[in-house]
Amino acid sequence: MPAKINIDKVTRIIGSTSTADFYVRGYGTDLDTIRWIQKFQDYELSRHPELTGARSIVTVLLSYNGGSLPESQADLDEVFASIPEETKNEYLGGSLAGVVKFSTIDLDMTQKDSLKQQMIDDITFLEPPAGISVAPIGSFDLFTTLLSSLADSKEAMTYLGFIFIFLFLVIVYRHLHAVTPLIPIIFIVGWNAVAMYLLNIAYTPLTATLGSMTIGVGAEYTILVMERYAEEKERLGDNLAAIQESVRKIGTAITVSGLATFCGFSALCLATFPIVSNFGYTTLIAVGFSLCGAIFVMPAVLSVMGRFEDRLHHQAKDGSSAPES
Repeated sequence: MPAKINIDKVTRIIGSTSTADFYVRGYGTDLDTIRWIQKFQDYELSRHPELTGARSIVTVLLSYNGGSLPESQADLDEVFASIPEETKNEYLGGSLAGVVKFSTIDLDMTQKDSLKQQMIDDITFLEPPAGISVAPIGSFDLFTTLLSSLADSKEAMTYLGFIFIFLFLVIVYRHLHAVTPLIPIIFIVGWNAVAMYLLNIAYTPLTATLGSMTIGVGAEYTILVMERYAEEKERLGDNLAAIQESVRKIGTAITVSGLATFCGFSALCLATFPIVSNFGYTTLIAVGFSLCGAIFVMPAVLSVMGRFEDRLHHQAKDGSSAPES
């Protein structure tokens, strides 16, 4: 993307353009507040190597007062009066609000979120003056909050997907083998997470839906195999033969259907917008692993479940045929 290329060029020339901005609400031109802001800036720069600099009204005051802060409120007001309004407006919103801008090295969203939480803890530790509140703002706060929300909602969507599928299968089939499709899906969801980690695909509002999407796609394929197995088991009466016959008859259809879906979604990978292309990659991962789960894992699960059901059937039969004492 041209805009991304231009940003990368600027970053290479002048360094990272990322900032961690904090909003100071309260009497921002009070001497105690100014001293606390300087203390906050110095503490953060000494504690976090990710921060490369800080700019605020304190920076301007130091520049206009020979490198030191005024000793009294009257001296501070005098220095303020000598500063042009457009310069003050860059860091102050009147006398009751201000902003502190920390420049940072290039960080990913996880690192930014960790840095933000540490800086919030530092604010509590440093104890702002009475009536002063300090909080992160701007993209630094927006995207890190989005990341946390995505992580929380991603897990909730995945768990709810499993619960809904489980309840539906139990209500429809009312049989022990109804839970068998969930076992391959658990494997598939785990494989997806590993694949995204190895491919360095970040979670976005689109890729965060991968868990629920995988559950839906995987359930479709595994239920088809399970249903065919039940029909062949009733016809043949043998677990192994029923599994072999069901995979032989429906395996090709599932594979062709999955590959067709795979090819259709592969067009998303060619998108120039990273969020869309990453969604395409994660969709291909979900479909590919869903096929593997249905063709390779599901037959093994059915084999184990079939032997378990046969054992229960034989135990029940032996118990009913035992002579009554």
